[in-house]
Amino acid sequence: MGHSGTVDGITYCVQPDGTTTAKRKNSASTKPNTKSQDSVNSDSGIFAKFMKPLKGFVNVSYALEAKLLNLSPYNTMVKYVRKAAIQGQYPNRYIDFSKVMMTKGSLPSSSEASAEMTNSGLDFTWSTELLPKMTHYSDQVIMLAYFPDLEEVRYMAGAAYRSSGKDHLMLQGVKKGNTAHVYISFITDDHSRIADSTYLGQFNW
Repeated sequence: MGHSGTVDGITYCVQPDGTTTAKRKNSASTKPNTKSQDSVNSDSGIFAKFMKPLKGFVNVSYALEAKLLNLSPYNTMVKYVRKAAIQGQYPNRYIDFSKVMMTKGSLPSSSEASAEMTNSGLDFTWSTELLPKMTHYSDQVIMLAYFPDLEEVRYMAGAAYRSSGKDHLMLQGVKKGNTAHVYISFITDDHSRIADSTYLGQFNW
């Protein structure tokens, strides 16, 4: 009968055929990280911080794209943001919010969209023009404001119809004096298609 257990850092395990295997636990490397490894670790920290307030939203914004790639919505968004929006050289890496795709899909967005800050939040407007067999009056707007300094996000997913041409995103409760990066997108009424988001700019709340 073979022996199972760990002795002096070596783990012994009896296999089904009666043989015994031994494996020594790998010790931590004493070699310093390379610059490339440090950069990857730094990026992971940047993305963890960036994604934290989006954990609920991403299950809507990247659900469809995730199915195509056979990944989780979270990992799908990180994949796109890492490729398109992270800028700079280590150790001065950062996310360019103007290049972030908050939603990803094939539904056309709006040819004209804008936002304006008010006392209670953001007024969004967009073109109600429809593209035959591509967009529908019942497509719903997605509005999002991301506050990086607060690590906070406000959004409405599936709000007013495309045909209305306007909607309001309430920001009351968010601490004043902070900058928001603002995005608009659209999703079909049955959530079967979603548009690429459009960056509308940086606003002071």
